[in-house]
Amino acid sequence: MSDPQILALVRFAYPGLGGFQTEHDTVAARQAHLWHPDRLEARFRTLEHLSLRTLAAQTDRDFRTLIVTGDTLPEPWRTRLLTLARRVPGAEVVFHPPMNQRHAMEEIVNARIDPDGGPVIQFRHDDDDGVGCRFVARCRETLDQVRPLWQAHGRLALDFNKGFMLRLTPDGPLVEEAARTHLGVAQALILRPTIRRTAVHFPHHRLGLLMPSVTLPDARMWLRGVDGTNDSRMDGQLDRLRPASPDQRAELEERFGLDLAAATASF
Repeated sequence: MSDPQILALVRFAYPGLGGFQTEHDTVAARQAHLWHPDRLEARFRTLEHLSLRTLAAQTDRDFRTLIVTGDTLPEPWRTRLLTLARRVPGAEVVFHPPMNQRHAMEEIVNARIDPDGGPVIQFRHDDDDGVGCRFVARCRETLDQVRPLWQAHGRLALDFNKGFMLRLTPDGPLVEEAARTHLGVAQALILRPTIRRTAVHFPHHRLGLLMPSVTLPDARMWLRGVDGTNDSRMDGQLDRLRPASPDQRAELEERFGLDLAAATASF
């Protein structure tokens, strides 16, 4: 059996239409929303200090990261994105024309998968989310443990269901320890390499109805960014966040590889 093909799919201010809870009627309207300088500055902060930071800290580096954005992303953001990507082993920035975002991801991902190769481990990774340093390693190890189940179905979900809700602030991180099933963060799909649909085609909250799912509750593995502008509705979440305790700060740095001093200084 061939080694798995492992991909992280990061959509960064990609102005495609469809598949989001916050929608726009035209590409121009979506670009105006996503590429507003204030919004981009905030998203670059979480991309650098949360999302890509945790991918760069992976103990298993045998995976690819695809960072997808619009083909007309203006300067200085374009160069800034390329510079950040160079810090992540195996990362590629894909400047893609605006189109239905699911169709775009299908084109992008399948152009980088060998249909005759091993199983595809694929996970969506938003620009304000993070995963534990051993997330990729755990996905590979778990595939070895459940390979007969995957072979019987051709698709299978791995769901790490414990983590932190997290907001970066000038005064340090605000957090809430939480358990959420099929949240969509630290959740991987194992697919036959001939399946063209991607991680964004399968609604994360319905995965348990679409394919077999293995839940792994043994360790906190996800960070879910919360700032009040999330596409997914998170009513009341900001009110539940509290300043991280010393133990929680240590876990954010050791388990997830964050540099909290650099994140705070970025403000």
